[in-house]
Amino acid sequence: MIRLSTVVPFPPPATIETLREDHVIQRWLCDDLERVADHLPTLPSLPELRRISDRILCITGSHFARAEKVLGAMPAGQRPTPAMLDALHQMHVLDELHGQDLVVTLWQHVGTVAGANVGQLSYMLRCFFDGCRRAIRLKESYLAELAPVPLRPD
Repeated sequence: MIRLSTVVPFPPPATIETLREDHVIQRWLCDDLERVADHLPTLPSLPELRRISDRILCITGSHFARAEKVLGAMPAGQRPTPAMLDALHQMHVLDELHGQDLVVTLWQHVGTVAGANVGQLSYMLRCFFDGCRRAIRLKESYLAELAPVPLRPD
């Protein structure tokens, strides 16, 4: 009798390259959210709104913590100071709260009268994608000395 292994592989440890890949994914989301803001009061289709919401929650729920872990594990002398890591953490906390509020507000706007509270939704979208981009720039500034290749794809 052949017995199949039930071992569940663990993902490889996060690396600086993982962080770079996360930044690409985050930039794509920011660009998509900027397009949503530009097309208000029209919202994306329900399936697209679900995908956007899931992406916001994935990024705020996993990418942010992973970035802090990667940066905190860098070798001494290259690692950001505790104050720098704390500043990044505070940015991530704020961005995560903005992301959660944004998802709720996006879904509250489904089926409402076009134009109702569009200013509020536009502001929330911009707060989130501006905050995300700000945090990306901060993390990239921390990595700049280590990076033999550009952090942002051209």
